[in-house]
Amino acid sequence: MILYGSTRSPFVRKVVIVAHELGLVDRIELRPSIVSNTARNAEVGAVNPLGQIPALVLADGTALYDSLVICLYLETLAGKGRLLPADGPAHWDTLTRHALGQGMAEALVKLFGERRRNEDPLQPAFVAALTEKLEHGFRAAGAQAWPVGRFDLGDIALAGAIAYADFRVPTLDWRASGLGDFYAAAQKRPSMQLTELTGTSPNSAPA
Repeated sequence: MILYGSTRSPFVRKVVIVAHELGLVDRIELRPSIVSNTARNAEVGAVNPLGQIPALVLADGTALYDSLVICLYLETLAGKGRLLPADGPAHWDTLTRHALGQGMAEALVKLFGERRRNEDPLQPAFVAALTEKLEHGFRAAGAQAWPVGRFDLGDIALAGAIAYADFRVPTLDWRASGLGDFYAAAQKRPSMQLTELTGTSPNSAPA
C-alpha cells in the first residue's frame, strides 16, 4: 500500500499511528507529498481529485481518502474492534470523540494558515472565532472520561490535535482543560513517539 502524505500533517500522522497500533506499518510505503491551498499537486490529484492528503493506494490500485476512511479500512484489516468497537454505544462514542479531535485539528490547520499569511492582512475576527472554537473543543474533551490504557480512534484523534497545537500554535493553552494526564500517557506510546511531527514548510491542506 502507498500512502501519500507529509510528516507535517496531523491527518497523515493519525493514519500512521493507527498503522503502528495495528501492526500494519511495514505494509505501507509513505510517499512524501506536499500540498497547499494555492498550488495543486498533480501526483496527489491523480489519486484524490480534491488534491488532499492522506490518500492510500491499495495493491489493486484502489484509492482511499480521507483520513477517517483510511483508518477504518486499516481497522478492518487487523483491528477486530480494537480501535473502533463494532457496534453499540461504544461505537458511536468513539466516532463522536474522533469527530471532536478531527474538528480541532482542522481548526488548528486553518488557524496556523491564517497566522502565517504574508501577502494579505491577518483577519482578527477569523482568528478569534477559530481560537474560541478550539477553546470550547478542548474544554469539552477535558470534561470527558479518558480511561488509562485505552487508545482507540477517538483517543488518537485527540492526542493528534494536541500534538499539532504544540507544533503549530504553541501559545494555545490546551492544558487548562485538564488534558495533561491524558496527553502524557498518550505520548508514552511507541506509535506516538515514532510519528512525531517534523518539518517547517507550508502546512498541508486538511483531509
